[in-house]
Amino acid sequence: MKLPPLLLVLMLSAGVVPGAYAQVSAANSAASAAAVENGLRPAFDIVGEMPARWTIEERMEHWRVPGVSIAVIRGGKLLWAKGYGVLQRGRPEKVDADTMFSVGSVSKVAAAGIALRMVDAGILDLDRDVNAYLRRWKVPANDLVAQSPVTLRGLMSHSAGLTVHGFPDFQPGAALPTVFDTLDGRPPAVTAPVRVTYAPGSHWRYSGGGITVEQLLIEDVSGIAFNAAARRYLFEPLGMRRSSYEATIGDKWGNIAKAHGPDGAARALPRGYESMPEIAASGLWTTPSDYARYVIAMIRSYNDREGGFLANATAQQMMTEVGVSPYGLGPQLGGHGVDRIFSHGGSNDSYKAWMEGHLATGDGVVIFTNGENGDGLLKEIRRAVAAAEGWRMGGSITIPAATPSPDMLRAYVGHYRVASPSTIASQRSLAFSLDVKDIEIAMREDRLGVTYRDSEGNKLEDTLISEGGSWFVEADDGVEQVEFVRGYDGKVSGLVIHNDDYSMDAQLIR
Repeated sequence: MKLPPLLLVLMLSAGVVPGAYAQVSAANSAASAAAVENGLRPAFDIVGEMPARWTIEERMEHWRVPGVSIAVIRGGKLLWAKGYGVLQRGRPEKVDADTMFSVGSVSKVAAAGIALRMVDAGILDLDRDVNAYLRRWKVPANDLVAQSPVTLRGLMSHSAGLTVHGFPDFQPGAALPTVFDTLDGRPPAVTAPVRVTYAPGSHWRYSGGGITVEQLLIEDVSGIAFNAAARRYLFEPLGMRRSSYEATIGDKWGNIAKAHGPDGAARALPRGYESMPEIAASGLWTTPSDYARYVIAMIRSYNDREGGFLANATAQQMMTEVGVSPYGLGPQLGGHGVDRIFSHGGSNDSYKAWMEGHLATGDGVVIFTNGENGDGLLKEIRRAVAAAEGWRMGGSITIPAATPSPDMLRAYVGHYRVASPSTIASQRSLAFSLDVKDIEIAMREDRLGVTYRDSEGNKLEDTLISEGGSWFVEADDGVEQVEFVRGYDGKVSGLVIHNDDYSMDAQLIR
């Protein structure tokens, strides 16, 4: 479609990309963008109360996030892409559709595309022992690896039994670890060695360390640096012209979103951004419209029997859970039928990101921010997109106005121990990146607070909102529901975590 010259100029001046690689309606694009911009919303609407709705500018100010960029996909086509705010607080340069962001763990899903292109080319095998490919470092031998080797399928699905959840960012001027420093946990790396502590395939545990092994494997087999492999297998085939896996991105790119802390102030100065040397796990710099190309390619490969960017059979495997894992080969998976989605969040110290694709409908969204508080903002934006596009999953939910008495809430306070994850369902149950062992319920003012802890001491905290009776929902995004269980004697004995796909039990121990 050829846009009228004036309309084209107006859209470009506003930072909108009008379907550069797909035919879309300018009117539909504008209507969707306006609905999102004025429709940010909380996770909950309360019966009898006027629903809260905000503009994107209002919530950027609330969350102290200077810049955000969004790409919305409809029916396998880019509907619109647009930027808001500034690259750096206190400076005039605007965020637009071509602004590059650090995207944290969203990097992992793109890295999976590189590996799977090599699988399609016959260069890699998903189920071969990775030590057969690794040349400059090997997964250390132990009794667990002797039982079942680490494979590429295990690395990509976080089921290979490897340690190290994630990595901190490095400030300007800091010495950067090599990939070997990171894998062996030696300075200047600041994380523990990456080692197998579960038998591969027996547990799911989110592991940035495992993706770092994947990075080295790709380099060793291809014979080129990871960023060069990304250009060969991912960026150039998809036309991702503003994407890079450079640990320290160069100013040559221009138009880079700078880092901001929780107070909204610029940091990592004078350069304005941190370095992420664990590049496959967290080091991608890209734009929402570039990344949307990848999301669209995954959707088309999955649905087209002739394949596309990936062979259809490979894309089908990518979008299928691996054993005990809620992940496929790279993305987290959820929903069924027309609600089947793949997604991933990203969280570096000063940047928060989200990507999501809907396999049946071809819809999706990519949201990048340049502030440490960006998680709150991107969730509100994602709910606005869900409402504007008519998605059934992930919008605001309605809860009753009545709340339990303080005495009722205090009865639920205590320490709960997750039952032994003997079933696949129990191990997939929670949709966040923790191998949860313990759950702590405590009073926080007039509500219940919940803290999830894993075996490595990582934790996630949230607030529980009553849905009536013994049922509560997490305030953060309304995904997990908590049901408290009482015995025949009326005393609380445990709880059940529910989400759209699975459930998991925990017993009250004190």
